[in-house]
Amino acid sequence: CVPFLQRAGLVASPPDCDLAPRLNEILRATGDRVKIAGDILRFDEFFVSDESLEYSEKPFAKRIHSLEVIDRLRRLSTQFQEVDCFDAANCESIVRSFVEAEGIKIGEIIHALRLAVTGKAKGVGMFETLAILGRESTLRRMQRAIEKAEGQIRRAADGQIEGD
Repeated sequence: CVPFLQRAGLVASPPDCDLAPRLNEILRATGDRVKIAGDILRFDEFFVSDESLEYSEKPFAKRIHSLEVIDRLRRLSTQFQEVDCFDAANCESIVRSFVEAEGIKIGEIIHALRLAVTGKAKGVGMFETLAILGRESTLRRMQRAIEKAEGQIRRAADGQIEGD
């Protein structure tokens, strides 16, 4: 996979020392979704910087569309900040506890969370994704998605005011 990632400009040449363990985690998480080496390019969310992550606009607008969803993401990010070990099992436990405390179904947060941290509507297991990205990257991406959604809501409200 490394030569494909290098040609795409997603990893350095020569690669950093921490690439092999991280790539192994990603390949374990993707399972049979990476049938040939070049398939790894479909999982660029694991290789781009937090600032370079691009969001699929239509799913983003569908899933992170209201102040209620934004507030949920913000509250969930606070809980992620407080966990000692940021692994898949703890991330799952936090999300499930959050869903229960909020009195919502998991689908009411998990899709928004996936879009916030990967920019995509579909992907590998959510909790494995969070663990691979790590706490700091997860939190930066969640904050960036929150800011993007707030900006879209503000612009939409400004447009409605101007149009009235």
